[in-house]
Amino acid sequence: MSEPSSGTAGSLAADGKWQPQRWETTFIYETHESLQTVIDEVSRLTNAYGAQGWEIVNSAVQRTQIVHHFKEYDQVGDRLFEWAVVCTLKRPLPPG
Repeated sequence: MSEPSSGTAGSLAADGKWQPQRWETTFIYETHESLQTVIDEVSRLTNAYGAQGWEIVNSAVQRTQIVHHFKEYDQVGDRLFEWAVVCTLKRPLPPG
């Protein structure tokens, strides 16, 4: 007699036991001074990964201040900013 499904995606193994879905994960990231450049590149990457069966499960956007001449920051330090986007993607592995 085989085990019943747990109600989540999965498959029956050769021994008749229910096996939960297995996943593989990957990350993509992009950094640049221009937010639009970051968005354009991440969009290109996620579309390419999506065509391979990957889906985004999490993403984060961050703006970071980068300071040059930190020693003199209060007087003449240059303030530069950089945008970063990180996405976590997953896709199902075949049963087995």
